[in-house]
Parts: sequence; C-alpha cells; structure tokens
Amino acid sequence: MGTAGEYLKSAIASIRNNKGRSLLTMLGIIIGIASVLTVLVIGDGLKATANGELENMDVLTIDVSVDASKTDKCFTPEYMAAVERSMGSSIYGFGPSVTMYGTTKGKKDDYDLYFTGVSDVKRLTAGNKIVHGRYFTRDDVDECNYVCVISQGAAIALFGYEEAVGETFEATVGEKTKEFTVVGIREDTSQDKAYAGQYGNDPMFMPDTPYTVVADMCDKDVNNMFTSASVYVYKDNKDAVEAKTKSVVENVMGLRGESAIKVKSTEGMDAVSETILNVITSVVSLIASISLLVGGIGVMNIMTVSVTERTREIGIRKSLGAKTSSILTQFLAEASILTSIGGIIGIILGLLFAKLACMAVGFGFVVNPVLVAGVVAISTGIGLFFGIYPARRAAKLNPIDALRSE
Repeated sequence: MGTAGEYLKSAIASIRNNKGRSLLTMLGIIIGIASVLTVLVIGDGLKATANGELENMDVLTIDVSVDASKTDKCFTPEYMAAVERSMGSSIYGFGPSVTMYGTTKGKKDDYDLYFTGVSDVKRLTAGNKIVHGRYFTRDDVDECNYVCVISQGAAIALFGYEEAVGETFEATVGEKTKEFTVVGIREDTSQDKAYAGQYGNDPMFMPDTPYTVVADMCDKDVNNMFTSASVYVYKDNKDAVEAKTKSVVENVMGLRGESAIKVKSTEGMDAVSETILNVITSVVSLIASISLLVGGIGVMNIMTVSVTERTREIGIRKSLGAKTSSILTQFLAEASILTSIGGIIGIILGLLFAKLACMAVGFGFVVNPVLVAGVVAISTGIGLFFGIYPARRAAKLNPIDALRSE
C-alpha cells in the first residue's frame, strides 16, 4: 500500500509541476467524454419522453386504407358510420384525416394555416387537451359547420388573448375565403410551438376542423375523397379491435375476398421510429468518439514528451535501484490520473450540456448510472492504453545512457 501511495504521490507531483501541459493533455479527453455523454443522455431523454407520451395515451389509432389498384370505392361518411355501428362499443369512432393550407390576417400580421380535417373523435387523442371551450361535435361534422379548434399560441397571435372562444377569422384557401368560428382552444403542444415560430421558422398555425369543411373548402366530393381512415380505440383493447377491423370494413364496403383493405397498427411505426433514433444516436456517438481517440493520442504524445524531458531523472532513479516495473507503474499512474480527471470534468460538462439541451427542447432528463460508469471506465482505459507506449519506453531506458542525456 505504501509503495502504491508513493507512485501516486510522484505522479501527482509531476502533474502539478507541469500544469499547462497536463491541462492540454486532459482537454481532448474532456471534449470527447462531454460530447459522447451529451449525445447519449439527450438520446435517452428523447426516447423516455416519447415512451412516456405513448404510455399516457389512452386512445390509440389503427390505420385502415383502401388499395386503389383493386377498387374505386372510398370511405364515405355512410361507410364510416356503418363501420362504427358494426364495431360497436369496442371503438370510439372511425374517421379520416385530411389537410389543407390557407392564410389568414391576424391583428398584427398575416399567418399561414395548416388545417387538419378530422372526425370529432380526434378530440380523444393526445395533444388535444381543451383549455377553453369545446371540441367540435359530430353534428358539426355532419352539417359541415365552419368551426375549428386552435392552439393557445394561435389564439394570442390572431386575437390578442387566449380565451378567444366565439371569435371568428377569415381563411383563404386558393381563391375561396370563408369565415371560421373558434369553438375551442387547445393546450399548446411542442409541435404547435415549433410551427408558431418559436424556433425561428415563419409562423404557421394548425387548426383542427371537421373533415367535411376541408372537402367543401377545396371543392371536393366528400363521398369520393378518402382512401384512408383511422379507428380510434382504447389502448388495452387495441389488439382485439385490430384483429377484426379488416373483416368488418370489407363486409361494410362489400369488398370481401378482394384484398383491397389494408390495416396497419401505429405500434409498428413506433418501433421504426425508435430504430431510426437508435441508429442516429449511434452514428452521432461514433463521430463524437473520434474526439476520445484524438484525446488518447494526445495523452500518448504528451507522455512521450514527458519521458524525453525526464530522461535524466529516470536514469538517476534507476541507478539508485528503482525497478523497471516501478518506472512503468509511475508513468501509467500519471496517464491514468490525467484521463480520470479529464473524464470526471467531461462527465460534469456533458451532464450540464445535456440538461440544458433537454430543458430547451422539452425532453426528459434521464441519466443512466451504468452509462456514466461506462464513460468513467472508458476514460481510464484510454489513459492506460495510450500511456503504455511512453511508460514502457521510460522503463526500458538504459540508466547509463539516461544519465548522459542533457
């Protein structure tokens, strides 16, 4: 234990006597560790946030589409109502989603609009928490009432205050201009904030409106427009509903045996999204790891210079009886201490940067202790690996040749 303590004291003394050189040696390690840890923690935070949102979603969707190459039938309001009746209480509803672009004049500026035409059951999905007023009803859909639900940010921008239920605005789509009445204000989502210009983009607001309104506004036939729609279902009942959706839709539309109906669960898309996220995180982490490699090479270079500068010191120690293993251990200790300190600083900075980034974009801040321990092990391992060559070079010096050096 005493011998080990002496090695550490000697290594620490050498680092203190060469503060500038030691700092530059650690810099590459600090940058590398901080970069890798920041990327990994942000990636974990994004996945945790996404998974948390999915777990909090009580109502999920099952996408149903018609293969246009096999039939010219579409999802008419009658067909969709018949599917709802056939599925009964096992689903909340069945409806399409269609979009249109428009423009409107606000109190101070003109704004772009990205309307989403949906059924009234869209109110049950995540991101539609109504804070003022209500969501539009089935009667609004059936009667093609020009009503809409807008976000808090859109209400403030368009009318100057948030509780804008009952206010109206004119929207222009192509050459047609119509007046819309605001029946509800929903809570701002991260997507609303992003499109509203919070991150430097041109402002665009995304109202929800009945799909029949979009059809009318765009001069489309609502009976010959929709080749896809979604079943809205409680998440615990999703598998059972998905198993029978295809046959029910085929029966209602008279397409039994034609293989024209396709059913796709959103869970598959969630898996694809997670896979893509993992790949992106891995690639970015690999790129950031290059900094660790550069830092390790920096350790080796500085330690090699240190051996050259201390050749005479090494010769004196060996002539006084210092063993080769002692010299080797001392230089390895120096390399390990440098990279360990650099690793600790890098971890602190990495967690700080990740925390700030997660707060800025609204992700959860998730720190995996195993990940942090792994980063510490990597930083120490780099010091040992890249410190081996200069340490062995110092240990193998001939004491006579070392004493003759200037």
